[in-house]
Amino acid sequence: MDKKYTYIALGVVVLLLIVYAVSRNSGSNSTSQTNNQEQAAAPQPSPSPATSTPTPSPTPAKLSYGAAINAYKFRFQFTQCHASPGMISVPKNTPVMLDNRDKVAHTIKANGQSFRIAGDDYALIYPQLTTGSGVNLADSNVTCDGGGAGTLNVEK
Repeated sequence: MDKKYTYIALGVVVLLLIVYAVSRNSGSNSTSQTNNQEQAAAPQPSPSPATSTPTPSPTPAKLSYGAAINAYKFRFQFTQCHASPGMISVPKNTPVMLDNRDKVAHTIKANGQSFRIAGDDYALIYPQLTTGSGVNLADSNVTCDGGGAGTLNVEK
């Protein structure tokens, strides 16, 4: 029985030492974190243009529907899975708005891409002339839930 109490007491002492050591380290870490934050806030010299690497631009936030209507010149508007207009010709990499005006979601396929667009929502595509596997997309069918809806012509 005495050995059991000895082991328990020894375990408690070791646990207290560990707690004490951790609390001392976390206090010194917060000081070093504060110093690191102060150093990070200090102005840093900018790298020379020859050695800097460009950072990718962040994905723009999705615009409200009204702002998107004004921002995107080319648009297929789908009502009961019918595209209006029936055909659009656009330059390569020009955004095309796929606008679902129904209350239910539809799967719109255009220019080799597929989008599940919620009711009263939209998606954007940036049409290409070919897919990565070389398939020609100059004239692409735009379908809504598998049915024919319109034609997208990508100018060369």
